[in-house]
Amino acid sequence: MEEELAAAWSAGVSQIYPALARLRRNGWVLLRTLGPRRGPPRLLYRVTAAGRRELARWLMAVAPVPPQRRHDPLLVRLAFLDVLSAADRRRVLSGIDTAVASEVERWRSAPPPEGARGLARRAAIEEREALRRLLAREIEPAIPPTGSSRKRVPVRRKGVSARRRG
Repeated sequence: MEEELAAAWSAGVSQIYPALARLRRNGWVLLRTLGPRRGPPRLLYRVTAAGRRELARWLMAVAPVPPQRRHDPLLVRLAFLDVLSAADRRRVLSGIDTAVASEVERWRSAPPPEGARGLARRAAIEEREALRRLLAREIEPAIPPTGSSRKRVPVRRKGVSARRRG
């Protein structure tokens, strides 16, 4: 799961086992307890035929999937950057850009998952690269329009200063 789905989904033990319990209650997975006489048991979950049918039904659902509420700490951090000075904001954005670039590189260098899981990883990479393009525009200082960066220099005409003296 870590290798193939990390780009699209991550979950901790506190999320996985309750989800497995729900799947078991619905009859979509079976649980078999294996293990030594000493130590913790090894739990083996197996998808049932009903579970495969439910997965196929869920995948084939034609109704548009409502957008999920995101719990992305990165986007929350971006939302509150206004409290920082411009220099600090650029520094934070550069750090985020570096972290996202590292994440994308890790996904690209990992062995490609088979089938549709590879599609999910490519979609996650594209999403993060779009974020990097957005960050790049925010990190680079604004380039002044042509002509506005010129210093105004007093013009002298035949020994007369451009400024009139009273």
